[in-house]
Amino acid sequence: MSGQLVAIVTGGASGIGRALALLAAARGMAVAVADIDAARAEATAAELVAGGGTARGFACDVISPASLEALATAVRAEWGGANFLFNNAGVCAGGTLETTSAADAQWILSVNIMGVFHATQAFLPLLREAAQRGEPARIINTGSENSLGLAALGPTTVYTGSKHAVLGISDGLRRDLKDSGIAVSVLCPGFVQTEIYDSYRTRPEAFGGQKRVSEKRAEMMRGMMVKIAQTPDITAQICLDGIDGDEFIIIADPRIRGFAEKRHGEVAAALDRTDARMVALGESYPAYE
Repeated sequence: MSGQLVAIVTGGASGIGRALALLAAARGMAVAVADIDAARAEATAAELVAGGGTARGFACDVISPASLEALATAVRAEWGGANFLFNNAGVCAGGTLETTSAADAQWILSVNIMGVFHATQAFLPLLREAAQRGEPARIINTGSENSLGLAALGPTTVYTGSKHAVLGISDGLRRDLKDSGIAVSVLCPGFVQTEIYDSYRTRPEAFGGQKRVSEKRAEMMRGMMVKIAQTPDITAQICLDGIDGDEFIIIADPRIRGFAEKRHGEVAAALDRTDARMVALGESYPAYE
């Protein structure tokens, strides 16, 4: 493997993923732009190359273990290894649990949770090799403000559950890999100027097929985002800064504090109530080792 570091970005053709790919290339990394939209992945990679970077676009469906294994094989053949895996691909469908179809729930969970699982399993051998060579090796999972609490924009109940799961998987993975030389981070963006409101454009036939939002709806969302949402470039810069600082949880938007502190306050209050109940019951337990 050459001295050039290699980054893989799933969902890399748009939004946060595209911004991460651009910034990784600007830092001198070779970038595998992986996306379910092959044409956009190739266009993004061509843009990186035109700017003097090293990149290739790859068609990749994170729902499919075979697709991710093929991506890992292609990255090994192209660059000899990998250093940074950005598990960024994600989709969202709004609605309460009651109004969300089973097909949409399966789709969201398959992309947002199983996509992280499959990609991590596919690339762990390459990351282990990088760590053994003394090179940087890190997995960065894109969570959400929804990972840390209940966001104000909603309801998006199944999406929120999926992003809670990304935090849990990331924390467990950090423990699993603590002696391997492979680091783990979870990026928690807030409201970002992306096309996640149009996630149905890539929904596979198995989950109901593709559907586009109306131009009126898209225009409304774009207008709202310009007013209150963070740009993907800022989100990506904060993510890379967090990686430089070896941070586990990388929060990209200070407005997340309100959601997180509300949840943490509820947990602290529940623990206080449990302490009081144990005293009343005369119960005590040894601390976990």
